[in-house]
Amino acid sequence: MRFSGEVSAGKEFIHDVGHGLVFGLEPLTGDGGGGWVIEIVPKVQAPDDPVEFSEIATPPYHFYNDRYLAAAYGYSAKEAVQMTVRKFNFVLSVADEDKANDVVNASLYPSAISDDEKLGIARESAGLQLGHGEFRITHSHVTLGKGGIPDSIDVLKFDVVLDFSPGLTLAQVLAPKPPASH
Repeated sequence: MRFSGEVSAGKEFIHDVGHGLVFGLEPLTGDGGGGWVIEIVPKVQAPDDPVEFSEIATPPYHFYNDRYLAAAYGYSAKEAVQMTVRKFNFVLSVADEDKANDVVNASLYPSAISDDEKLGIARESAGLQLGHGEFRITHSHVTLGKGGIPDSIDVLKFDVVLDFSPGLTLAQVLAPKPPASH
């Protein structure tokens, strides 16, 4: 699926992408110059337990990654928009998001799980299919800050390509194979 869009500072962008999912750019606010975070969410959210599907499938975790189109984690607004191509992954359902959370937590963080449980988690991650997206900035406008006010991202124009075909798994994202040497 392909589409284009434009978003202005502080505004949200939402686009129905089928498969019961919505692509969104969620505005970041605060003192850092603003920007957005790429999100894939269910078209219908549980009001008491909203979920987002790209965060769990797009490492690195707890740091700046390709989902951020923002002045954040030490990146300036100008640096953020200079990274014109962003690649991200996403799970396809609430059930997959729950499984992915279990896999990521067990795989990346110390725990007291048994070897049998680790094998089960490895099998689960190998079977957990992901969608993949590419976000390309085609135009941006950054206003230079003055007097201690940071630069800000005012406008982004972009193209998005989403791939729902099977083939990418959470196991591949968490432990990519090195390129084959010749």
